[in-house]
This record gives sequence, structure tokens and C-alpha cells, in this order.
Amino acid sequence: MKAEIICVGTELLVGDIVNTNSQYISKKFTDTGIDLYYQTTVGDNYERLKECLDIAFNRVDLVITTGGLGPTIDDITKEVVADYFGVELEMIERYYDLIVKRYSERGFFEVASGGEKEASILKGSVLLENEVGLAPGCFFEKNGKKIIILPGPPKEMTPMFDNYVLPLLKQYSSSVLLMKTLEIKGVPEGKIDDRLKDYFQMVNPSVAPYAKEKCVHVRIAVKGKREKEEVLWEKVDKIVDEIKDIYPQATEIK
Repeated sequence: MKAEIICVGTELLVGDIVNTNSQYISKKFTDTGIDLYYQTTVGDNYERLKECLDIAFNRVDLVITTGGLGPTIDDITKEVVADYFGVELEMIERYYDLIVKRYSERGFFEVASGGEKEASILKGSVLLENEVGLAPGCFFEKNGKKIIILPGPPKEMTPMFDNYVLPLLKQYSSSVLLMKTLEIKGVPEGKIDDRLKDYFQMVNPSVAPYAKEKCVHVRIAVKGKREKEEVLWEKVDKIVDEIKDIYPQATEIK
């Protein structure tokens, strides 16, 4: 399965906040065996977000969005996705009740007009519980295309992804991606390329260099069936040992 992350929020584009959600999700995809091919960041603009969805679903099977689930006028993610798939939004009563309670605790007895939107998900979708905030996430599938809608604040997105999204994704993938990284000091990147050229041309397992300050990282990765994990690790470890024979100073990064 091919996937794309779409992070929604003008604050990301103008540099007001750092996009840690994209990094977090990317690392977690390793546990699922799903291929993450693209990452897109788009501002809080209805037509541009809809265009991003159209582009994404023409090249991948799964899209994960983060951000834009709040009550304000610029929180548009759910409305755009519902429009794109031609479905309605439905309000989750207990989330709306939480919003009412939160307003009451702050001394406000009239909920803002965006409260119902914040408490809503796509009709016919799977609810993803928000254990920290007020906006639920959801998983929706239509015509073989899947989308997971997540909140933007990392303190809400992270537990939702770990507790609900990862188990869900593993139902759709029987594969796993395993990796180890070696750090090699005292050797220029070009020299690494010369001596490990044959490894860098491998496909699965794959071996790739990354230049770092005062060292080079070499990542060894293999993808395969989850039930064959032990065999896959053996393939990775074999290459790790071979590279260590070539560069005895190579150390494994935990």
C-alpha cells in the first residue's frame, strides 16, 4: 500500500511551528510495512486542500491528514474531505457534550457555532478516539481509497496514532520494514561510496549512505512478510557484519 501525509495549517507554511507530526508518522510507518511516498504541507485553504487530496489519491492508496479539526472558520479538513468523497458529516454526541462541559467550566454557557463541526466525523467512517482533546479523528474508505483524519496538536495526534491508527493499519499490511544504521567516522562520503558501491546498488535489502557532520551514516533496510521477521533480520545483520569487516570503526546507532 502506498501512502501520503498531508499536513494542514498555514502556521506550518509560514514557519510559526515546526512540523513534528510528519516526522513522527514517518517513523511509525516502519512498523506497518506501508510505503510512504510523499509528504505535503498545505495552508488552510479549501480549494488548495481539495486539490492536494485529488493529487494524492491519483498516486497513492492511503492519505493521512493532520490538522484543521478545530471549531474555527479556518479548520476545514473534515469539510473538504467530506466534499471530496461526497459524504456528510455526523456529530458525535458525547464529544459535543465534552465541548459543552469545557465551555461551562470556563464560565461560558453558549457554545460557539463551530462546536458541532469540531465534534463531527465523516458519516460512515470509523471513529478514532481523542483521549486528550475535543476533536475526534476518523478512518474513511471509499472505492479502494483510504483516508485517516487526525488532529494537529502533537499531544492529541501522537496517542491517537499509537493507540488506534497503528493497529488499524496493521490490518491492511502483512509486511514490515526493518532497518539498522551504522555510523562510520574518519572516512569521506565519496570514499564510502567507492568501497560500498555494490551494496548501494542493492534493492531489497537496500543500503544507502547519509552524510553527517564528521561522519557518514549507512542505513540497511529490508522489507518482507511480518511472519518472516527473523529471516529478514538475518539478512540485515549479514550486511551489517560485512560492512563492519570493510570499516571496523563502524558502530551501530541504536
